[in-house]
Amino acid sequence: MENEIKDFATSIGATEPKPGDEKYLKFRQLFKRSNYYLFNGTLAIIKISRSQKPFWGVGKDFIDFLNLVPNYYLILLVSNKEGWCFCKTEINNNIHNSTWRLREADGNYKINVPLPDKNSFISPNQLLKKLN
Repeated sequence: MENEIKDFATSIGATEPKPGDEKYLKFRQLFKRSNYYLFNGTLAIIKISRSQKPFWGVGKDFIDFLNLVPNYYLILLVSNKEGWCFCKTEINNNIHNSTWRLREADGNYKINVPLPDKNSFISPNQLLKKLN
């Protein structure tokens, strides 16, 4: 799955933080997987679901940490080409409105389909058009 995430990141021009970068050290301490990238100077967390009925989990600790930066993206994939993209404001609105509920047992916000069409994309190029 990490190869699909990396393929997608490359297709939108996202890059991994550089090992010597101060932010890189903080990201590596917090994130166990290499699914965080820089996209147009903004942090992008990219996750993929391979379940028949797609779902994702995002840790409350990650969201709390990410909320310290001005903006970030959460990109939820169902393949290396399509999925949904949410910005910081949308993420926090989904949490505040309990659309994404916190599961206390594991400290993860549970994200399930259906997700808003306005956030969906069917190709990397379509996502780039939405974000530019």
